[in-house]
Amino acid sequence: MSKSPSLRRIQADVRELAMDPSDRYHAAPLESDMFEWHFTIRGADGTDFEGGVYHGRIILPAEYPFKPPHIMFLTPSGRFETNTKVCLSFSAYHPELWQPAWGIRLILEALISFLPTPADGAIGALDWTSAERKKLAKQSINFYCPACGCKVIDLLPKKKVTSDDALPPLKSKFQKEIEQLQLLQNAAHNGQESTDSKEEKNKDDDQQSNTEKKSSSGTNDKKQLAPPNATPKDEESQKKDENNFNKSEISSSPSSKSEFKKKQQQEREVKVFPEANGNQQELRQNEVNPVGINAENVQNNEENNDIIEQPNQHCQQQQSDSTKGGIVSWLIDPLLQCIIVLLAIICYLFIRKVKSLVEELQALDS
Repeated sequence: MSKSPSLRRIQADVRELAMDPSDRYHAAPLESDMFEWHFTIRGADGTDFEGGVYHGRIILPAEYPFKPPHIMFLTPSGRFETNTKVCLSFSAYHPELWQPAWGIRLILEALISFLPTPADGAIGALDWTSAERKKLAKQSINFYCPACGCKVIDLLPKKKVTSDDALPPLKSKFQKEIEQLQLLQNAAHNGQESTDSKEEKNKDDDQQSNTEKKSSSGTNDKKQLAPPNATPKDEESQKKDENNFNKSEISSSPSSKSEFKKKQQQEREVKVFPEANGNQQELRQNEVNPVGINAENVQNNEENNDIIEQPNQHCQQQQSDSTKGGIVSWLIDPLLQCIIVLLAIICYLFIRKVKSLVEELQALDS
């Protein structure tokens, strides 16, 4: 049976590391799970991590190498959190940057080069002081991995001391890819910071707009009765003009007086009682009409009588409606009474029947 592409690629990575080992890093899959690797790397010389040995896990997806892995550190370093999936340009947090040609060796060399880089607020990244990192580098030598069953320093090949140590170290064949990964890492996190800042600005703008809306709604509720551009003086002047216009119309002719009074009566018929309505109109007539004109007073009295008659007609209609409702209720009440009487008779007959049955049973028993 043919193996899956992922398993074939994993076996190729195992052979590559076995054929060309390095004293700077070591990695191998677990016997129980080929998709979980444990790695060990040395800290780069000339950095805060020099002399340190750092152990971690590489969790490969089922679609490897077409999807990037998750990376977790188990040894404290002051640069990455332990037992958390770190965010790197070659990890599963950035699948858009991953290339299927990359493998385990590239990941190990990239991790060594990423240790001295700044955290930049990435997920799982730390920005501890240089003294703390150096202290953790010394303590990392004694780290023990229960899954591997030994100290992690024993997994690394011993460094070969040669005369070439004074020379600068040779560059890795993945140097260009690692530099590209670092640039992509910076660009990705700078983009995240810019989006976060934009989101915060949008939130602040939304809060300000909400407060402005609340304040404007409160003022609008108070000013519903008045026009938007009106002032107290304008309102008073408008009221005075309306009163003067009404007086002029009333005093102009008797017909205009009667029409105006009829309109007022129609508008206030529901709100004002008949007696109060008549009294108010009499007061207005005394204020407007000149004294000594008998004809006009007679007309006013007739109009007042008409005004009083109209509410009386309305009251008569209400009384007729109430009488109709009373008749209906009188029709319904006898039916209810008859039903109650029938129920009482049925209950009485039932009780008598029960008594007679009881007496017959007692007679039989005796």
